[in-house]
Amino acid sequence: MNPVALLCAVLVTLIGFPCHATDGFQAPIDVEFQSQVDGSSQRYVVLIPENFDPGKPHDVLIALHGHGSDRWQFVQQDRPECRESRRVAAESQMLFVSPDYRATTSWMGPAASSDMLQILDHLQQTYRLGNVVLCGGSMGGTSALAFAAMHPESIDGVVSLNGTANMLEYDQFQDAIQASYGGTKTEQAEVYRMRSAELFPERLTMPIATTTGGLDTLVPPHSVLRLTASLQKQGSPVNAIHRAEGGHETNAEDTREALSFVLETLSARRKAMQTQALLNTRPPGAPPTLKVVCLGDSVTGVYYHTGGRRAYPEMLQIALSRALPDCQVTVINAGISGHTTKDGLARLDQDVLSHAPDVVSISFGLNDLTRIPQADFRSNLDELIRRCRASGARVVLCTPNAVLPTAARPVSTLEEYCDILRRVAAEQSTGLCDQYAAGNRLKQRAPTTWRLTLSDEIHPNMDGHKRMAEELCFCLTGQELSLSSEKPAEPFLQRTRTRLSAAEPIRVLIMKPLEPAFLQAIKAMGLENQLQVTVWETEGKSLSQLQNEAQALVRPLKPDLVLLTFPNRLDAESDEQRIHAISWIMNWSLDFGKNGWDCAVVYPVNSAEPPTAADRALVTQLVSAQDLPLITTTPEDNRRIEELFQAWLNAAVKPTP
Repeated sequence: MNPVALLCAVLVTLIGFPCHATDGFQAPIDVEFQSQVDGSSQRYVVLIPENFDPGKPHDVLIALHGHGSDRWQFVQQDRPECRESRRVAAESQMLFVSPDYRATTSWMGPAASSDMLQILDHLQQTYRLGNVVLCGGSMGGTSALAFAAMHPESIDGVVSLNGTANMLEYDQFQDAIQASYGGTKTEQAEVYRMRSAELFPERLTMPIATTTGGLDTLVPPHSVLRLTASLQKQGSPVNAIHRAEGGHETNAEDTREALSFVLETLSARRKAMQTQALLNTRPPGAPPTLKVVCLGDSVTGVYYHTGGRRAYPEMLQIALSRALPDCQVTVINAGISGHTTKDGLARLDQDVLSHAPDVVSISFGLNDLTRIPQADFRSNLDELIRRCRASGARVVLCTPNAVLPTAARPVSTLEEYCDILRRVAAEQSTGLCDQYAAGNRLKQRAPTTWRLTLSDEIHPNMDGHKRMAEELCFCLTGQELSLSSEKPAEPFLQRTRTRLSAAEPIRVLIMKPLEPAFLQAIKAMGLENQLQVTVWETEGKSLSQLQNEAQALVRPLKPDLVLLTFPNRLDAESDEQRIHAISWIMNWSLDFGKNGWDCAVVYPVNSAEPPTAADRALVTQLVSAQDLPLITTTPEDNRRIEELFQAWLNAAVKPTP
């Protein structure tokens, strides 16, 4: 299945578990989702820290249960492995997640590993995640090592408690393992081999802690001891806790030591990165002000990809103000569509240095790779840095964002230009914000989450720009922040309000299903004589047809206000086409550049045929990612969408007091 199908395949139902909250956590949330492997209903439990702060990323500890248990083992049981895992996660303010991973006896079979990837992707959509750590006992410890060996790009740390690292030699529970793996070791040799972590030490470069017992006959320790010896030899961070007289259990002290080793190693890495923050070297007595100018191309500038009002520099202003509360922060957007490093040099004095910035971020490459030779790209960067430094500004170079491959911008060529940026940053001792690496890491870990940060093949939408602002803020300050909860900028319908106040005519383009409620609202407000309404006939049209009509209709019309909706059933030939069409209906409904006209989305309209949970989630995600207002129904409000639309419209066009 195409990775972008995940959002449409996942049917997420959050149900509060009826027991009391676990110490340090809110009440457990039992999450149901539809597996993309076979459409079956699967579950995992989430524990959220009591003092959860959505304004910052959170690490996550994923606990895998043992043979014969289920997702509730690590959430409810008082055995030392379970209790200490919860306790350490709560102390560290981590999310705690415990999946069924397919069956009580799965041993991380093919369906289980696919479900795990799906869970990780959904967690990335729901929360802003930092490090992802896998832990588990017995079958869970085996599965943690197996999954990390198969998907090392998805995991930052592993704690294996009394597991095995070689499924080819393991001889217990063979009936259950064969059922999960689809056959015997002879029949499915590759399935067993891929889940034998001992055979892939080179993939396991993340911190790993293991516990083993010399007298353990249920899951003998030999393969894990061989694996940890290989890891130590290759220089990987590993803590192998072996009790010669121990059996098939891990006590509380060893569980805590294993978890602490992994978390402390990851924390040390994070602190090392924080020390490299550009603003850590601000001279003593520097004024409590900071001016940043962001020089770049269309990804930096404000265009339709992000709703025409903000981009990552505007989000950086929010992030820096939060990271540096005692500092007066100003961020100036100097991005222009189509520009290259050559253009940046031509307008550097006027658009950048005239502002006397403290910091200049330079983000080019997506256009350079189509028309600026690599040697010229490098020399242009050198000259940009020289002139910025001569003015007294510090410089941070930004690699371009990760993109979908296109003929005009092959990924291999883009990576070559990213390498030039990295080399220049190292040689010139500038800051480096590696947006490409950050985006590519998200793409590898959570392909659906990453895809939903794009407005088109190369331009991020506002969700993507929020992540870019977070990365740049970390590069500058060393502080990890999350902008995921930032809502679309208010006030809404600014152009409409301005024209109303000036008694000027307002050209409205409205999709047909919204017309009755809209006409009733404007009549009640006495505005019918001031509005020139064009109705967009949409009945029976597919998403692709609406996309094509948006391209032909909206921008030539140059309206003042566009009101959109989508069919309740988002039928399309593929998941990619569905996301592409929804994004481009909104893209074409906005002016090319900044502050052209107002646009809002109402969804769903016809309650007689309600959308599926997946379709509703997709529209909600993409409208928010476009930084547009969404008028929609909620479980807490039993009013019809028409009533909500009219109330919202009435409030939105009221003049500012």
